[in-house]
Amino acid sequence: MFSSALHAKAFDYIYITASEGNASGGHTALRFDDETYHFQHYDGGIIRLIKDTSTDFDFQYRYLENRTFHQAALNLNDSDYEQLLNHFSLHFLLQKQQDDIRKEINLNIALLNNQTQHSQLNIKGAGLFSIKAVPRKTESLTNYQLQQQINQKYGADFLTQRIVQLKSEVNALHPEPWPKNSLQLSEVTFSPIPYSFASHYLDSISKILLLETIKNNYTLNPQHYFSPEPSLFILSQAEISQLKRFQLVLSHNLLTLINSQRPDWGNAAFSLYARIISLSLSIESGKFVFLDTFRDSSPVIDYTEVARYETKLLAQKNNALARIVQIKAALFTEQHIITEKTYGQLEMLSNYYYEREDNLQNKQGIRISGEQLLASKSISLPEMLLPKITDRQIAEGLARFEAYQQSIEQQLHALYGYDLFTRNCVTEITRTISHLPTNNQQIKELSQLTDKNIISFIPFGSFRNLSDDYTKQALPSFRHQQLAAMYREENSAIVFLREFNTLSATDYKFNDQDAAFLIFTDDNILMRPIFGSINLVAATIMGLYGSFSLAFDSGKALKDGTMGILMSLPELAFFNIRKGSYKHLSFPAN
Repeated sequence: MFSSALHAKAFDYIYITASEGNASGGHTALRFDDETYHFQHYDGGIIRLIKDTSTDFDFQYRYLENRTFHQAALNLNDSDYEQLLNHFSLHFLLQKQQDDIRKEINLNIALLNNQTQHSQLNIKGAGLFSIKAVPRKTESLTNYQLQQQINQKYGADFLTQRIVQLKSEVNALHPEPWPKNSLQLSEVTFSPIPYSFASHYLDSISKILLLETIKNNYTLNPQHYFSPEPSLFILSQAEISQLKRFQLVLSHNLLTLINSQRPDWGNAAFSLYARIISLSLSIESGKFVFLDTFRDSSPVIDYTEVARYETKLLAQKNNALARIVQIKAALFTEQHIITEKTYGQLEMLSNYYYEREDNLQNKQGIRISGEQLLASKSISLPEMLLPKITDRQIAEGLARFEAYQQSIEQQLHALYGYDLFTRNCVTEITRTISHLPTNNQQIKELSQLTDKNIISFIPFGSFRNLSDDYTKQALPSFRHQQLAAMYREENSAIVFLREFNTLSATDYKFNDQDAAFLIFTDDNILMRPIFGSINLVAATIMGLYGSFSLAFDSGKALKDGTMGILMSLPELAFFNIRKGSYKHLSFPAN
């Protein structure tokens, strides 16, 4: 008994309180240390298992969405813990692979329909380079040295011959039927994803464009690199020497990559070659030149919102700069060998910093998130590079893939169709656990959680029905954490009078994610019906105003007022949904 206690591991069942927006009736999740699994409802009526890092999950729900967590921990021995974790991990991977099959079918349909603006029909990394810009002397020298290394390793005509070979392969490609086992989905069996016509075609085009970029000495796109001004980014001679050694490693990796059997090496080679060039620019100028690593789809806020949240964005910029000092010092220690990961972390954080520094200074919109470890700017597939196949091949291919699409969608709905009462975030957790062969009585009880009573299928009811074997605690939302700190440091009456409403609250700014309301009701149960009545009046006034302003705001005020009324009605019956959400918070240090 003593030995098993020493080796016990706890997993957590989490109930996330109700709120406006996603999972408005509450949500549930299972947490295994730094991984959190939960089921999410998607457009089209599908419910799928999601895996998040626990820190990201907390930041989204407890901080940005301002929801309190009710967490119940259950100790398991190592074997049962690993079995349960692996079961959810495999289930996640299986559903992800099935979704990838669906995406692969849609990609082929888009290519055969010549939908060049389709989000999947792009060449990743190709946008990092420009055909029109004139290369700088440093870029030309780096390109010349790389071509010399290629000639030495693979022969003088390697680039030309490889391009001709790839173009020949592309011209021979055409849509082919998929094997049956790729089109039969199951909750327990993985279905292989074929290397389809569209993926093969796009990969080959990517390789051709990459080799032509090297052969023709195309320059880095000036829009996709930058050099921050602060002296922190100036390089010493010792640091330049380390960057040169790092660049040699990357050049060796690129030489290996362009002749590898990896099917998608073109995308990776674009990013690698761009980093090699940016390092040359850093070495020549004596200060860091970084690639723009933001995703193409990074969310942007306009300057009106930037100005509103300027204090928070300035704090984020300064915190990032302080962090860069630490990362740079660690990167250039005497014994440290720079790796792509460690350099990527510095580049990613520098993107985060520079996006705020440059656009705050120039009064422009800001990409609020989306920076990555590796730059990968895409271009749409050029029309001149669309497949050269016959009309008959196109028609037959489309008919085949549209039939695949219909079959896969039907199977996905049969396997994972969402239902508010029988297939939701609670029932899917217990259902998934019930498929696990186990002798552990506590796990078996959890799999039967939704059978206990009429409310056990809702998040609140499921948590209430957990046995006393669980150690339970509440993890306060962001606003409740802020209020607790204020109450410790200030007069309680002053804090209450200032923070109970949205007009004078210091930690909350009304934003377009929240329906109209005046008073917070999540922290005052006894006064909730009275406060809810005030919120109802405010929302009704907003709705009436919206009915007269339809022609000017496209119905926004009417929609906000209507949603405000819906969120206020439960408050009259002592029930709170609305919490007020937060935008542009810094990630908590702890």
